[in-house]
This record gives sequence, structure tokens and C-alpha cells, in this order.
Amino acid sequence: MSLHATPERHYPGHGAADVATLIRNRLQRRPAPVLPSGDRALLRLAAAVLFLGLAGTGLALLATRTPADTGHELQATRVGETVLAIPENLTGADSEEGRLVGMARLRLDWPSLGPVTPETRSRLLVTLSPQDKVNEPATQLSVYARFLTNTVWSNPGGLVVRGFRKGSPYQGDELFVSVPDGRGFAARCPIAVPASGLDELCRVTFRHRGMDVNIRFPRAIIADWELMLGGVRRAVDRLVR
Repeated sequence: MSLHATPERHYPGHGAADVATLIRNRLQRRPAPVLPSGDRALLRLAAAVLFLGLAGTGLALLATRTPADTGHELQATRVGETVLAIPENLTGADSEEGRLVGMARLRLDWPSLGPVTPETRSRLLVTLSPQDKVNEPATQLSVYARFLTNTVWSNPGGLVVRGFRKGSPYQGDELFVSVPDGRGFAARCPIAVPASGLDELCRVTFRHRGMDVNIRFPRAIIADWELMLGGVRRAVDRLVR
């Protein structure tokens, strides 16, 4: 065993690598430079201006966006001396049928009396018009009475049914009247369903809130005439202003 230590070998490039490592370690331990207080304030101000600009742009876009059509927009209508505010989804305003000068037409779901939807199975077609003497209950009944047959029979809902004579203007219809005198309800319904396929073939007219209210409705619901009249009256009351 030699008493002399083996001299340390030096390889080319080792010294440069050690120096690079030492510099890198010192740089990693050095804290990040701190911005002067003036620069920090300037950065905060720039961030605040950017935030306010984005917020203002968003609010402007929101304010100018066209609102979605929900069908609840009100349409002002005057029928005689009565002023109404009718939601668009009750009027059928997409057709000329829904725009009548001096009159108003409603389409109501039965039995909810709300807007008609694709799921609606029965409808009420309601026309509001200025009062006309021919629509007074006594006048209607006196006109019908001249053409009625003597045959009388009862109907569900507490109504009495009368037929019209052949050759009369109402041939092919039946008259459904409430007892005792028909002043509470008098509706005409066709006996046979015509080829038109319309369901709302029965009609009744009565007075309410200074207007003549005409309802066309399916014969199948005539037994619920009291619910129908009361519901339509309340629906009209909600529209009057």
C-alpha cells in the first residue's frame, strides 16, 4: 500500500460546470425584484380601468338585447266604452282573425281558460263587441221562439232542449236553455257536425261589463255551461282597465 495519496484528477470542463451551478443556485435564492410603489399603483389603476371597461360593455350589450317574446305583452283595445289590456297569447294576433276594429277576439284553453297550447284539447273562441239590441236575452229568445218545435227534452247540466222547425233559418240546430225561462243561458248547437271539422260549433251570447260576449264552444262541454260562463266572465274582468 502506497503512503502517497493519489493526486486528484481534473477533467476539462469540470470547472466551468461548477461555476455555472454556483451562479444558478445563487440566482434561485435571490428574491424577486420589488416594483417601486409608483409602478404598483399604475398597474392597479390599469387593471381597474380594464375591469370597468369590460363591465360597461357587458351592461351595454345586455341593455340593447331584444327581449324574448313571452306572449305576455299587453295589447290595448277599446270595445265600445270599455278599455281592455289583452295579453298577446290570448288574442291570436298572428292572424287577421285576431285583429278586429272595435272588437276583440280571444282564444282560451278549456278548462284552464289560459292560452291555447299544442296540448289543448278543447277551446273557447270568445268575441267581445259593442252592445247590440239583437243580443239582449229577451230579444234572442223571442226570435228563436217563432221557429221552435213543440218537442222538449232534458239534457245533462239541468238544461232543456228544443228543436227548430224544418225550413226555418235555424233548421238543423237545437236550442239549449236554462230553466225556467232561458235568460241565464240560451245556446244553439248543430245536430250534425259539418264537414268543416270545427269543434267550436255551439254559440251563446250574453252581456257583461258593457259588452256583448259571444262564445263558440264544443258541444261536448255544454253540461258545464255554468262553469264556462263564470270562467269567461272572470277572464274578461281581468282584462278590463
